[in-house]
Amino acid sequence: MKRIVNRKKLMGKSYSLSPFTLDNITDEYIGWLNDPIVNKFLEVRLVNQTMETVTEYINSFYPDDFDKDNEKYLWGIYSVDNRLVGTINLTKINRYHSSTELGLMIGNKDFWGKSASEEAIKLVHDFAFSTLELTRVTGVCYSTNMGMIFTFKRLGYKREGVMRKSHFDGEKRIDRWWWAILLDEWKNG
Repeated sequence: MKRIVNRKKLMGKSYSLSPFTLDNITDEYIGWLNDPIVNKFLEVRLVNQTMETVTEYINSFYPDDFDKDNEKYLWGIYSVDNRLVGTINLTKINRYHSSTELGLMIGNKDFWGKSASEEAIKLVHDFAFSTLELTRVTGVCYSTNMGMIFTFKRLGYKREGVMRKSHFDGEKRIDRWWWAILLDEWKNG
């Protein structure tokens, strides 16, 4: 199996996605990862992020040798004026089962509530379903992440499962919800 090389920019109306590499790391980006307001619903909050931890994470998307069991993609989300808004990724790609998991972070608070997540997810859906020819995209969020829940519902995801009290948010145990959209739902949506 040949890996799809992630060098192509994905263009939307208000946002574009470009492969996110080591050249894209900035102090602002690392600051988002460490900002308790930005990372409130992200597992990245559990470890202080540094240039070294971020470099290791980004390098994991661009291995020297293609590992068919670890195919994954990472993009920066950019506004029309080329400002970095956040990142989006596809991980846990399983070619046998034709599925993947989506991850998203809108770090730039100026773009919260401005459709960046929705448009970025739509662009990644097109890549996952059309380019990678997958049949299922999943996503996971805390039951308290109202913004992500709203976005998943708006884009046609169905809630498929609940991991009851599986995570600690710093104050209490909370549920984690599993969501998915299928190829035919995406085509008809």
